Amino acid sequence: MTSRRLVRSALAALLLATPLAAVSSSTPATAIVGGGTADDGEHGFMVSLQRAGSEGSDGHFCGGSVVGKRWILTAAHCTVFEPGEVQAVVGRTDLTQGGGQVLSIDRMKVHPDYDETGSSDVALWRTTKKIKAPRIALAGADDQPLEEPGSTLTVAGWGLDAYQVGSVQDRLKELDVRVTTDLECQTNSLLGYSPDTEVCAAELLGDSCQGDSGGPLFGYRENGRPVQIGAVSYGLGCALPLFPGVYAEINAPSISAWLEGVLKADKKADKNKGKKKGKNKGGKKNRR
Repeated sequence: MTSRRLVRSALAALLLATPLAAVSSSTPATAIVGGGTADDGEHGFMVSLQRAGSEGSDGHFCGGSVVGKRWILTAAHCTVFEPGEVQAVVGRTDLTQGGGQVLSIDRMKVHPDYDETGSSDVALWRTTKKIKAPRIALAGADDQPLEEPGSTLTVAGWGLDAYQVGSVQDRLKELDVRVTTDLECQTNSLLGYSPDTEVCAAELLGDSCQGDSGGPLFGYRENGRPVQIGAVSYGLGCALPLFPGVYAEINAPSISAWLEGVLKADKKADKNKGKKKGKNKGGKKNRR
């Protein structure tokens, strides 16, 4: 179903087996249309999803967020490779700098409604090792006021600064956007806009863009903790007037229930493993 949408990943270049640098302009861009550069260490929950073995930003194709000790939330349309073909980079504001972690993936789960509808554009990737980076909270019912029309949220990523122009960026950028009404987002109806599972946001001359797919749209609770409201999904071009960016709505019942189910099942499995290890810690029996 993704063929009817102009998804915001850099997958097109990667799927054509063309090195991303080769299709990029040599003129430095600034990632995300509009916005500003994130400070070092800011938005530590951000994840760069890359082709395995990549260095810097060369293999970056999508964004993501840390939502569990071994779980990354991204877009379903970013989940087109096998686990062994990708890596997740966390703990880096500038992808060319050292530090952080480069993690392998051992499991990918895509929302079951995505293949049939093209909506519910979310997926969870499980890393082989524990993630040493802060997590972002996932929006619940109490966070509904944060996504009311007119509210200001933030989107961040390493994507392009203009539609199909430039290159994926080394340094993370951020942009404040305004949540729009469902009526304002009806301009995206021909692209398949679904108000039940998607939320839209826009900013004059600003937007998420290709390479930002799967990254978080987020706000802050009263206690200052960041909370994810959406995941970058698609749009008509980037920063095109009257066409807001579209995000998978984390708070949508069908999405939140699925996310909670996967994360809880994993916690339960880990807990059961811990119990089994505990039982086996006793001394060995002296068989006769």
